[in-house]
Amino acid sequence: MALSDILDIAEKFEIEGYNFYKSKRDEIRSSTAKETFDFLANMEKEHTEYIRRVKEKIENVEVVETNDSETTEEFFEKRLKSQKLDESFSKENDLADLSILRMALLIEKDFVNYYAKAYETTVDEKAKKIFKMLKNWEEQHVKLVEELIKEIYDRNRLDLGFYPF
Repeated sequence: MALSDILDIAEKFEIEGYNFYKSKRDEIRSSTAKETFDFLANMEKEHTEYIRRVKEKIENVEVVETNDSETTEEFFEKRLKSQKLDESFSKENDLADLSILRMALLIEKDFVNYYAKAYETTVDEKAKKIFKMLKNWEEQHVKLVEELIKEIYDRNRLDLGFYPF
């Protein structure tokens, strides 16, 4: 598959991720989860814009910029440490949020897998660097969503090894 085809699909994925977070934000009951969905929607929008810039630069045979992954990880670590669920929420609200958070987790894991596969199958070193960076960004999204899910599991003592939803 050509690099432009991979980037076209990546752009569509990022747009769908943005649309998911924007549409599900109002269904989420936890204010922390709402804030996280706003944050992730903005990140997906930025990813879309980045991919568009990459495609344009490739067409114009310009140098493509990539960010240092350590800076990115620090950025997400700050976000991760700042998110704690509101203690006043009920089990009913937590369980309603949980199903949406699990959908978000699957979406983010799909993004990670897509970029990992693109990285593995691409021979161009510049393209590999782009896909590695995108994969790293999405891995940080996975961590954010996993932390919210873990808090709901812990708070509601759901860690029994069976999740019927």
